[in-house]
Amino acid sequence: MWKLYDWLIEEVMDGTVAEEVVVGQVWTVTISNTTGLAMSSPLLTTRHFVPGTCQGKTIKELSRSIKSWDFLEAAIGLSAINSILNSRETMISMVNNGFHQLPSGSVFDVLKDEIKGKKVAGIGHFPKVDELSKLCNLTVLERKPLNEDFPDPAAEYLLPEQDIVFITSSTLINKTAPRLLELSKNSLTIMLGPSTPLSPVLFEMGVDIISGLIVEESEQVLRCIKEGGGIHHFRNAVTYVNLAKDNSLLFDMKECEEGWKRLNNS
Repeated sequence: MWKLYDWLIEEVMDGTVAEEVVVGQVWTVTISNTTGLAMSSPLLTTRHFVPGTCQGKTIKELSRSIKSWDFLEAAIGLSAINSILNSRETMISMVNNGFHQLPSGSVFDVLKDEIKGKKVAGIGHFPKVDELSKLCNLTVLERKPLNEDFPDPAAEYLLPEQDIVFITSSTLINKTAPRLLELSKNSLTIMLGPSTPLSPVLFEMGVDIISGLIVEESEQVLRCIKEGGGIHHFRNAVTYVNLAKDNSLLFDMKECEEGWKRLNNS
């Protein structure tokens, strides 16, 4: 069960030091080579975590915290990993190694034609998830169910029946990701959210599309997080990235090629 986490930790090179670690009300951020985000999880914390001890540690050391059952500590670990992996250099490397760039922006918009009439599940009540119900047979699983959401244990019964599954990357923090990916192995599976590492490891574990982001304006993002802001407060300071495992998942080749040219020219 720890294979996914061990592989992510292995991708972090030794020696890089954390310049700053901030745990905001909504997002946790680590700054090293770039700026890495992960969703804050303050409800299950403080068993081992000691505030004031992160800055100056190596990213390798912090990254091991992703395996912690103290979820705030795990969020710091994931943000540390993302502070290495979520960069334009990583994205270019992945494309050069055979993975494929989809149009940038909301992955729900990118896949809107693909999901029409399909059985679709969302792990997490995403901001745009209700709009999907107009296009498909939608099932939403949520730890704190709203309206017609199903409680998360229903995943064992419902996910194997789905055509497409959207999984929030915060499941990496609460350790449910490996099982959810296993349950979704026969579905088109998308891992999404600002916590998502840009890593081929996710493809190896069964993800078909990675939907994350690259922070472009670190100071703006950090200021918003320190002041309790959410993703919609710093959307103009990041680039949304969608990467597919293989070219059978490319829906608009012309738009993808243009996006790739923009990336290389920036």
